[in-house]
Amino acid sequence: MVQVRRAADRETGGELVNELQQTFLKAAAPAAMASQAATGVPASITIAQAILESGWGQSGLAKKANNFFGIKAAAHVAPDSYIQLPTEEIVLGKTVTEQADFARYASMTDSFKAHGLLLMQAARYAPAMAVRAYPRAFANALQRCGYSTNPNYAGELMHIVNQLDLTQYDTQANTQPAAPAEEKA
Repeated sequence: MVQVRRAADRETGGELVNELQQTFLKAAAPAAMASQAATGVPASITIAQAILESGWGQSGLAKKANNFFGIKAAAHVAPDSYIQLPTEEIVLGKTVTEQADFARYASMTDSFKAHGLLLMQAARYAPAMAVRAYPRAFANALQRCGYSTNPNYAGELMHIVNQLDLTQYDTQANTQPAAPAEEKA
């Protein structure tokens, strides 16, 4: 059994992530890596988003619809391809609860693939895709592109990436442009 330690605990022999988290990472890592191979979206960020958005796969949306990213359903879709659930959004600095139609997926892998395709194909995420080789720059660009209404979204993603050493799952191209200034920090 592969044991996953938090990055800070590797050298000290500290606590392992709990069993539920370890099980989630073992399922999410291959799906995120496959998505990265197909779309270029960093596996580390995909995993961090899935953890943050789905509460380690424990949200109602993840359990009922295999939707780990809060991806909304397209207008005029077949009734069995979406699920309606309440969601919290931050509007004008205040948290509000709204009903929304969310996409339903057959599996975690399908959800991760749809997430990667959304980021790769939607013009609004082009700035993030331009820095996809650099997880911190990618997370910051996602926030600037409006992926989430959470004003601390990029910081929360990078906290998870760093805490769990998720960059170990990223596959890098042999040649990369120079890192953006924010990635060197």
